[in-house]
Amino acid sequence: MSPKGKVAKRDISMEAEGVTSAFSQTERNRLFREKAFPFVRTGTVYGFELHEELVEPTILPSESAISALLSMQSGNIFGLTSGKRGHLFYFNPLYGVVDVGLISETPVAGGALVETQTDQIIGGWWAENGGGGLFWHDAVFEKGVGLEDFKGAKYPIECLALPDQNDGISALVYHKASQKVFGITRPGNKIISFDVKSRRVEMVAQVDSIVSSVLVFLPEGKLLGSCEEGQLWQYQLGEARLEMLKDYVPCQRGKRYTSGVGSLLVSSSGLVYGGTTTDGFFFSYDTVKRKVINLGKPNRQSNIRALTEGYDGLIYGVVEEPHGLAHLFYFAPGNREFVDLGVLTACIPIYWTAHSLGSICTGIHGEIFLGETDTISHLFVYYPPVVRRER
Repeated sequence: MSPKGKVAKRDISMEAEGVTSAFSQTERNRLFREKAFPFVRTGTVYGFELHEELVEPTILPSESAISALLSMQSGNIFGLTSGKRGHLFYFNPLYGVVDVGLISETPVAGGALVETQTDQIIGGWWAENGGGGLFWHDAVFEKGVGLEDFKGAKYPIECLALPDQNDGISALVYHKASQKVFGITRPGNKIISFDVKSRRVEMVAQVDSIVSSVLVFLPEGKLLGSCEEGQLWQYQLGEARLEMLKDYVPCQRGKRYTSGVGSLLVSSSGLVYGGTTTDGFFFSYDTVKRKVINLGKPNRQSNIRALTEGYDGLIYGVVEEPHGLAHLFYFAPGNREFVDLGVLTACIPIYWTAHSLGSICTGIHGEIFLGETDTISHLFVYYPPVVRRER
């Protein structure tokens, strides 16, 4: 064979090797995408910094962890931050995240928000070493106002006095029939009520054990909560004592003494769903049969921190163990299926991956809002995929 023929043969061989190499790289990319890709890829994720567009941030690092989110009838999403100081903020697509103002100049460990009458907010917070506060906020001026200035409107925050100045607020719910807000105090373990009309705050019951920071109103008008070791309790309005139920949330054998409830949700069907802290079990509670059913674990991690119901009928939740990486999941009640959606990463308008998530709510259009609980935190919006229908 001539030297020229040898060269030609070598070139063909190199081209073949190049094709093989390119094919292998494609395969590697596909395998990573399908087998080792931990991020949410179903639906769309957006991430927002905690400040308005073209405005100098006032919610600083170390005071930006989002401890509570509230979806308003107006469409705005309100939230509380914790850390070295606490802020009340709201999100509007026109401006981004608007800092309404400080709720505390001192460290805040957590809090809660609830909408009473339309555009009226009651909020509360608690501190790690005791103390906290309660406040009222009129949000009617903050929906759609400020368009002419391209800047979000702000209205003052009105502080309210708690029965015990050593207590803070860890959970709040609104009872429309009585027009009262009920809450759990920490560390006092009391049930308090706030009358929307008279603005009066009073203690209605004392709990003899440590109460979890979860509280919901059942369809029959009773409060449902949890205390130490994951025992459930109910409270009938007007009574002086709580009814400690025989029901305990599920836990791994031998760990009852560390068991607790991290989240509770009353679904549109009336069934209560909840998540535990120690083991990350997802459970349901039938209020009529008074029966707890362990539905399993949505993820290897422990601590189901927050739950919300989507417009698609799915129950969305966040699971994250201490020092873990938070995962978004959903539970389909119809076939009792868990789907791990993955880790939240946004590319628009900011590129950011959420390591820790602690609050969740559903917007008026069915989008899912999630609050990061880290040193530098962001607000995330998850748009579930549109369900295709046959014509």
